[in-house]
Amino acid sequence: MANATFGFSQLGLASILGQNKLTVPPNQRDYSWTVREVKTLFQDFARSIADDDSSYFLGTIVTIPRGDGWLEVVDGQQRLATTAIMLAEIRNYLTEMDPMIAQSVDGEILNVIDRSTRARVPRLRLNLDDNEYFRARLTNEYPAPSPSKPSHHLIHQAFREAYGQVKRIVSGFDEKDHGDTLNRWINFMQQRARAVLLQVPNDADAYRMFETLNDRGLRTSQSDLVKNYLFGRAGDRIDEVQQRWSLMRGALETIEDEDITIRFLRHSLILIQGFVREHEVYEAVQRLAKAPQPVVTFTGQLESLASSYVAIYNADHEKWNRSDSTRKAIEVLNLIDIKPLRPLILAVAEGFDDKETEKATNFCISFGVRLMIAGSTRTGSVEEGIADAAHEIFTQNITTSNDLKAKLSHLTPSDGRFLAAFETATVSNRKLARYYLRSMELSAKGEREPWHIPNDDRSEINLEHVLPEKPEGNWPKFSDDEVRLYYKRIGNLCLLRASDNSTAKSASFSTKMPIYENSPYELTKQIATAADWTVSEITNRQKTLAPIAVATWPI
Repeated sequence: MANATFGFSQLGLASILGQNKLTVPPNQRDYSWTVREVKTLFQDFARSIADDDSSYFLGTIVTIPRGDGWLEVVDGQQRLATTAIMLAEIRNYLTEMDPMIAQSVDGEILNVIDRSTRARVPRLRLNLDDNEYFRARLTNEYPAPSPSKPSHHLIHQAFREAYGQVKRIVSGFDEKDHGDTLNRWINFMQQRARAVLLQVPNDADAYRMFETLNDRGLRTSQSDLVKNYLFGRAGDRIDEVQQRWSLMRGALETIEDEDITIRFLRHSLILIQGFVREHEVYEAVQRLAKAPQPVVTFTGQLESLASSYVAIYNADHEKWNRSDSTRKAIEVLNLIDIKPLRPLILAVAEGFDDKETEKATNFCISFGVRLMIAGSTRTGSVEEGIADAAHEIFTQNITTSNDLKAKLSHLTPSDGRFLAAFETATVSNRKLARYYLRSMELSAKGEREPWHIPNDDRSEINLEHVLPEKPEGNWPKFSDDEVRLYYKRIGNLCLLRASDNSTAKSASFSTKMPIYENSPYELTKQIATAADWTVSEITNRQKTLAPIAVATWPI
């Protein structure tokens, strides 16, 4: 990547269209903008045009140079196509009224003449499904073709909305001024509706660039790059590969997360070949699937893994019907949501039998909580070690939960380390704090599986900070610095019934003490035995809770 040459230029969208030949890859996603997105773009244009000095920035158009001078559009299809549609409707409207402007738009921005075929060819080509319909509409062929796919209907609606926008633009103006009025829009799209045109040397560089950008929408483009690579390498097995990819995507769509495909690809690759960093996914796919048969094999693995991946995000999935304990464990694992654990849970779900899955998921809870309290969930060695264990389960080198525990023993915080870390731990996430306290409450009462989630209804159980975040003058023994340091300490937290918590708020300790004393929760009731609430009491209570935590999340 260090030797790669990137090209940057900031241009109006119409200028990007007019100065380049742009093509959407054959297997790239279809045109997908609805009337709402199209209207929003045109309304934004109108507001900026009304302000003569205003520019409108539309982000980055990411392309990869291909043969014959074409730029392959990796990200930006919807913006470019919709702008081209607007320009086409302006051209159509002015064809008889102001033919010089119409000819300029058609020949300088939208289309070129292919001399060998004597045909007008759009400067923007869409994908395999959309291109012929889009080409016919953009070159203004008559009779216009009928839409035959959902994306064609969206393109048709965009043309219709653009026609309506043109009519709105010229309404109220004398007909002789319509050309000048619409020319303001053309100039705006050429000069002030600006985007950064980025030319990236190759697909792998594009993938890595997306990985570094803080834009969730670009994650879809990353998955498209992987899809296009696999489809391009499928050869005469393309139908099988397309079907398997489609089934995989269909399963993953039940998880409401824009990033899910890329995350799933990375976690699947970890199972198949070991630890893979986020920015290495594209290269990992390239190494794994270079010919039709490996592509078929890989997409078959993705199709199979997708079902288990959906299950690990959903405690109500039918996969867990045979074990209520596993179902509860999946619920907890989704609550604590430790990202490096996902490949391991996937490997367990895919590779272990029901009995071992139950044991392994319960182990993962204790393992995960201990890592979080010890502050070890994001270290490279821990993530790589977990990934290695997931790979060994997938390759059947690990077949039992005991083998898994042994494999991860060097990463698992010992009782002593966990106890010491717990004694000074703070918790910012209220859901986690509630989970810790509820589980320890069950442990103190002798429950068999206290690490599972008991009642999580916030209308019944609330999290209480004994020392409140905002003391409001009721806690004079604590300095402002001490409040900041101690109000999130686990020793300062407890559970209350919602009705009790609503009256406690920032009241003094003496006011709150009767509420604690009458609480049905043992660990809350113990707070009332303190004569006063001080830094020392918070520290001592947390030391008292630490052994309970060790017992609650055993290894």
